[in-house]
Amino acid sequence: MAYIAPVVRSYLSQTTTELSSTNSRQESKSKHQKELGFIEFSVCRDPTIEYVRLSGCSPFSPCVLSIVAIHGLDGHREQSWTAEDGTLWLRDLLPNDLPNARILSYGYDADTRSFTQTSTHTIFRHAEAFFERLSQRRHMHPRVESSSKRYVLSKTPSSEAEDRKALGLGHRDSFKTDRGFRDISTSTLAVLFFGTPHSGANGVQLAEWMGRLLSVYMYTNNQILSELDRDSPELEEIQRYYQSAGEQLSTIFFYEEYETPILGGRTKLIVPRHLAVIQGDDRARVASLHADHSEIVKYRRTNDENYRKVVDYLLELAGKAKVTVDENWIREDGHRSVAKGESPPFQQTTLPKPLVPVSRYYVQRQEIYDFLTEKLLPSTLPEQQPRCVLHGLGGGGKTQAASFWIEKNKEKFSQIVVVDSSSQQQIEEDIETAIRSVGPQYSKATWKDAVAYLSGAKGWLLFFDNADEPDLQLDEYIPNSTDGVVLITTRNRECVAYAQDSHIQVEKMTEREAIDLLHKASGVTPSPNDNSVAIVRELGMWALAITQAGAYISRTQGFNTYLATFQTHRDKLMREASLKGRNYKGSIYTAFDLSFGLLPKNAQELMKICAFLHHSAIPQALFKRSVSSGFRVYTGSKSYSLPDTVLTPIITRFRSAKLLLASFFPFFSPREQNSEAAIISGLEGILGSEWVVFSFQTLIDSIAQGSLMDAFTDSNGECFYNIHPLVQKYIQDLLEEGDQHRYALLASQLLLGAIRPLRVESNIWHQQLSSHVDNLPLEAKLVDIPHASAFAMVYISTGNRNALQPLYEYCYSQFCTLLGPRHPRTVLAMNNLAITLADSGRLEEAEKMGREVLTLQMEILGQRHPDTVSAMHNLAAILADRGQLEEAEKLKREVLTLRMEILGPRHPDTVSAM
Repeated sequence: MAYIAPVVRSYLSQTTTELSSTNSRQESKSKHQKELGFIEFSVCRDPTIEYVRLSGCSPFSPCVLSIVAIHGLDGHREQSWTAEDGTLWLRDLLPNDLPNARILSYGYDADTRSFTQTSTHTIFRHAEAFFERLSQRRHMHPRVESSSKRYVLSKTPSSEAEDRKALGLGHRDSFKTDRGFRDISTSTLAVLFFGTPHSGANGVQLAEWMGRLLSVYMYTNNQILSELDRDSPELEEIQRYYQSAGEQLSTIFFYEEYETPILGGRTKLIVPRHLAVIQGDDRARVASLHADHSEIVKYRRTNDENYRKVVDYLLELAGKAKVTVDENWIREDGHRSVAKGESPPFQQTTLPKPLVPVSRYYVQRQEIYDFLTEKLLPSTLPEQQPRCVLHGLGGGGKTQAASFWIEKNKEKFSQIVVVDSSSQQQIEEDIETAIRSVGPQYSKATWKDAVAYLSGAKGWLLFFDNADEPDLQLDEYIPNSTDGVVLITTRNRECVAYAQDSHIQVEKMTEREAIDLLHKASGVTPSPNDNSVAIVRELGMWALAITQAGAYISRTQGFNTYLATFQTHRDKLMREASLKGRNYKGSIYTAFDLSFGLLPKNAQELMKICAFLHHSAIPQALFKRSVSSGFRVYTGSKSYSLPDTVLTPIITRFRSAKLLLASFFPFFSPREQNSEAAIISGLEGILGSEWVVFSFQTLIDSIAQGSLMDAFTDSNGECFYNIHPLVQKYIQDLLEEGDQHRYALLASQLLLGAIRPLRVESNIWHQQLSSHVDNLPLEAKLVDIPHASAFAMVYISTGNRNALQPLYEYCYSQFCTLLGPRHPRTVLAMNNLAITLADSGRLEEAEKMGREVLTLQMEILGQRHPDTVSAMHNLAAILADRGQLEEAEKLKREVLTLRMEILGPRHPDTVSAM
């Protein structure tokens, strides 16, 4: 099977050079033979990451890259990288962050002094020996070494000169030799220098002086030290070699920030920044490490800041290894063809679009995988072209799910064409590039030729990724054949038209999948899972958001504090795009920006209102009823009472239906009336002053097209809408504080326009509104007494006693201020609050307020008034709850007597008092 995708040939080699201080060893001796050459610390452990050559079915290597570490003068292939506590980070830490890398260290006799003997090799000879050994290793292990040609060279503080010389040798090696040096040079992606003296080191003179002193007792090699002296001719020649070879390399220069202790209790900056970089290399990157020269490549923990900085660079390099080194080999193959007197084959100079790599943190989503298998690999001969559309909001994992499935099933297809579908122009470019990579006979082929070519071919897969634009048309790019399959990922829900019976929405992950992803991305597996569950639920089980959270936790080691940080700095965290090695270019909020920015103005305004409702089951009837009522709050009448069956959940011990609703009456100040008029005007500007189904549906369609809202119908045929909770948080974070308050008021007024007393036995309508009322900020419910009273109506009918308390406290406070404490309406509001306090268990406060209510009712209305008797009944219930049974019994007997006299023995209130 062949991809129309790049060949994978790259090596990552990481090289470091180290000048060891004289007190870093207690004893100097020649290296034993077994300490020379290569030692392998890690073999690739991720079997899911493998790439195929363009030519077809050659063996795979699971490795994405190889990392070769090289020590410096007086160094050791293990000890140079080992911290004082014994941690050898190349072996103990790095494999966990780069499981798909082979990690090796190379040892050579670089001692400048010894009790026995020292090597006579110069830097040049050491470099040549290194390349010979590496080339031999490639020939000894052809499957492992040759199928994944990517190196990163890592150099300790003084090995750099050797490696620069080696790369120069490889670059200048003749095409006619069979030493393999050019192969290594071409396969080298990057070089990381750690404290490398490119123009010589300040510590060399000290080392030479020590060498002369120790030469009385030991064998010394001053040849190499002289080559490392400041501005030595040898270093200048090495720089020329490296600059000619390094044009295709990524170079990173790390330099020490702290001075190194030397003789006499003094300290010295061995390789300062200006010596640690090659001047004139504009493409190179420079980074400081918080260490002295002797500790610059010794790390103890994964959360060590220096270690994390190095690993972040390595992850970034690993992400581009495949494509970059591939291009190097395309050029190299062309050079070799020319050297042989041949013309370079066209397919070796044209690279098609590569498949998006699957993140090593990816968690398989079984439902999506099985659906793709069912639709794209049918068990019987298809009558129509097999197609599948993955649609959904950005950051949900559509591309990753598609790429994972393709990787797992690539052997079942003869060709895989990957098309970036972000624009019409890009589609045509990618399809054209794909056909031109097939062979020189297609060097002038167009995208139309490519479609025709696939129409006559068999076993292909055409993958349209990110077909998000609303006006994008794919029909003309899809071959007319049942011998291939088409896979589309999109945020545009209208693209389901390309596969009406074969589309699936990529929504939130299952809780188990989300937790697994969080643990993978963070590198932490806490037990128990309570914090994990809380985090993924807060993030709405959304793949990219969880990956971002994992990256943050991995960087800060703050698993248990992440939720608190998220709630305080949500906008910053969700816009952070530092996902090195995680195969996603933007943040979760960036993904939402793309969809939200395409919405018409009114659709954006409607989404801003919906951001303050509950994210699920928003009734279409809410908009219809509110528009039809003019968005006006219900002010009610004092005589209206709810049916007993509706009041049953809230009123068990208390017979006070009329009292509970006594606050529903017109009571606006002129300022409040003006404020409400402005809010209503804003709603009319978005939804209209009359209910027009077609206009409203147009708004909803534009939102649903970008996968920002989903619609569903319940068993009664009623329509509801869902919005992902992260989208709501994203919209809230877009708004300034003042705008947040305004849109919360718009959402509040929308609900108020739909809240009316129930004149039937069922309270289903209030149940449908209850979660949305709950979601409003409290200040949006407490604009005025009618608002608070209307929301209380919903809570009364649904039995939500705890939610009533702040509403009744507000109403009572307002009545006291506006009407005075003895006004009948104030007393009724106090009665409501007393009942609510009792229901929430605050019995002492309830008793005090209940007694005050009864006293005021006796004074204002008299003992025999029904409201006074109800207040007496309520106080008796509170006293009974407090255990004051004697007084409670006395009051209850009095209530029964009065109701018998006033209402008669058959009245429901009399019966309830018996």
